[in-house]
Amino acid sequence: MDLRTNVLVVGGGPAGTTAARFLAENGIDVILLERNLSFIKPCSGGMPKSAFEEFHIPGTIIRKEVDHIKLISPQDKEIHISLKGGKIAIVTRGEFDSFLRHLAHKKGAQVLEGACMQIVQDKLYRTEVNVGTEKTHIVSEYIIAADGVNSRVRTILGIKPCQAVFTVSEQINEPLTEYCEFWFGSNHAPGFYSWIFPTACGSSLGTGTLEQGNTNLLIERFKKRRNIREEGQKRVYRIPLWKGDIYNRGRILFAGDSAGQVLPFTFEGIYYAMKAGYLAAQAIIENKAEQYKRLWKERFQKRFAMMDKLKNFFFKDDASAEKMVALHRRQDVQEVSMMLWLQKDSSGPGLKEYIKLFRKFLS
Repeated sequence: MDLRTNVLVVGGGPAGTTAARFLAENGIDVILLERNLSFIKPCSGGMPKSAFEEFHIPGTIIRKEVDHIKLISPQDKEIHISLKGGKIAIVTRGEFDSFLRHLAHKKGAQVLEGACMQIVQDKLYRTEVNVGTEKTHIVSEYIIAADGVNSRVRTILGIKPCQAVFTVSEQINEPLTEYCEFWFGSNHAPGFYSWIFPTACGSSLGTGTLEQGNTNLLIERFKKRRNIREEGQKRVYRIPLWKGDIYNRGRILFAGDSAGQVLPFTFEGIYYAMKAGYLAAQAIIENKAEQYKRLWKERFQKRFAMMDKLKNFFFKDDASAEKMVALHRRQDVQEVSMMLWLQKDSSGPGLKEYIKLFRKFLS
């Protein structure tokens, strides 16, 4: 059986659902293909509350709002920062992704549960899909690959997987904090950080490393440092490292984790995945796949390149992480950092001020 559509979106997370919804709103026929509609990505679920207004998402899906963050240095020096002018919204990822798929469907996107198996290109793309026990082919002019860090589309096209950070996360019932906490220290988060976020009914915690194989040891060390005794179910996952080396291959566009579009240093992914999906859809609406790279780089290239340099400097060892936390004692650094995090417009003063403050670390 063949299905025909203008655009096939592979992946039903924030990038894919945003692309599908925007395309459908603009009268373009779109099929949204998600391998497993029950999948829940391991994720703390934090994003700027302003994104809900930007993407026209009802705030009823927000499960917690946070207006303070806390930074803890390797030597246990703490800094509390108020998020003046904004908040972090906490969502439950399974519920959030399902809700976004519902919004896309309401606008006219067809949602299918199935696995992408093969892609053949002639004048159009012919994608082989397993839907349940049936083999189906979807013929489309464009494909948006929004299928995550383990992208099947990348594999089919012979593109190497993204380099990644290995993380382990845990959900527990104990309400440990009302802040978003970021803990630094090579003992439990070499080259990364550990975190605790409040959730609707408990806490989300985790840690990360560039080295595969020792994540469970690292999270136990972190829990010991934070004096957490409760045991939850641990889940290991990969967060892509941004390289900025893939946007499209012909009329196949990559968005979100499949393109490594996670902000370095903070490793924020949900907002940038949604924005990438939107920009990919915009390029398709203009019928110019190559425009996607230009649109994305105009909006985010300077921000990502700057944060990548800061990550490489401040995460290289404990002494550097100590400097980073100490810098955030300054009121001007706090204000500019929170402006950059909560307000995503790179044309505004936030990015310029951030570059000015951190210039000596960016050479």
